[in-house]
Amino acid sequence: MGAEQLVEPVFGVVVSLLLGMFGVGEAVDACRKFRLRSRGRWIEARLLRVREDDDGEGGARFYPVVSFTPPGGDEIVVESPHYKTYPPGLGSFPKGKVDVLYDPLKPERIEVRGFRGDGPCKTAITALLLFGGAALFLGQMVF
Repeated sequence: MGAEQLVEPVFGVVVSLLLGMFGVGEAVDACRKFRLRSRGRWIEARLLRVREDDDGEGGARFYPVVSFTPPGGDEIVVESPHYKTYPPGLGSFPKGKVDVLYDPLKPERIEVRGFRGDGPCKTAITALLLFGGAALFLGQMVF
């Protein structure tokens, strides 16, 4: 058996595993987003600040940091997992308030209105495409 005969199947299996792992990550993310949007509650939060971060390629990312107190709970201070690539405008947060969708079971899981990322459907489709790519690569190596 030559080196070429070993490299191709190993490469296919590695690529399939990587695509499968990314697919699992996207599927978990889609489930989290679906749960948040299906059982989440809207609440008015205080904008504490907007954190600026570097995207690694010379651009900027802006993440709002908010504070709110869910009914019957303690104050939650959390940073949005979603960002914008431009600073929020003056009218973005009137009176320092912003609407936040939070998960009553895990209140630190939030989406800030205007800073929502991809929806659960788009994330689920990405997961399916990754799983399909993994199956395609693995199928090419096996058959």
